[in-house]
Amino acid sequence: MRTIAIANQKGGVGKSTTAINLGAGLVAKGNKVLLIDCDPQGHATLGLGVETKNIKTIADLLIKESISLEEVISYTEEKNLDIIPSDIGLSVSEMQLSTKGAKEFKLRNSLKGLRGYDFVIIDCPPTFGTLTMNAFTTASEIILPVQLGYFSLEGVVSFVETIDFINREIGSVVGHKIVISGVLITFFDTRTTIAKNVFKELKEVFEDKIYSTKIPQNVKLNEAQSFGKTIFQYEPNCRGAEAYLDLATEVLAQRSKQKLSSQPV
Repeated sequence: MRTIAIANQKGGVGKSTTAINLGAGLVAKGNKVLLIDCDPQGHATLGLGVETKNIKTIADLLIKESISLEEVISYTEEKNLDIIPSDIGLSVSEMQLSTKGAKEFKLRNSLKGLRGYDFVIIDCPPTFGTLTMNAFTTASEIILPVQLGYFSLEGVVSFVETIDFINREIGSVVGHKIVISGVLITFFDTRTTIAKNVFKELKEVFEDKIYSTKIPQNVKLNEAQSFGKTIFQYEPNCRGAEAYLDLATEVLAQRSKQKLSSQPV
């Protein structure tokens, strides 16, 4: 079972869109996927059409010792794509969690009994707080979505430095090195000079870690989420759907190519 965190400390780069549609793309390739929404904004939850009013969420799993894993997993309309949902209540739970011992490992410990999935995908908030740290200690790898904007490279360098710091400070406790398995270009449009220059600089920094697949600017991706559907449910023949299916193919190929660890949950 591979556990992948979708993370970037910058908002608006397509993290939730990627979590949803990479997950759905992997399902289309014959895998069973659990999506964990670790963002209090709950965009991945809303984007899959899950209403949290009368169900348990990740906030319950992280704070309430009596809550079982089975109680917080919700089924979506996409067969074999399940979710541990989130909503704004997670913001309060994050503050409560920050006062507890071993706070960075609560999610990891809660998932120890998880079975039956090929992939776990964690949608992270755009901050390096307690929730993101829980995602990182749980995941074996990170996919970093990047929009080719003016400040993109600066943010990416800062992100990499933070990962290096985490590996140095708590790597031995985590039990595995947190690795960036791939950089995903989102909202791709090379018509601007800035985009071309930033892409060139990113290639110099990450070399072969940049996915060949680029996620295009595609209005259908936004429309799909607004209707609570994956892009494959909403418009399976659009450019966005094709791109996420290609990304799923690349992610599947990484296991043998990079010999990635499939631990930890």
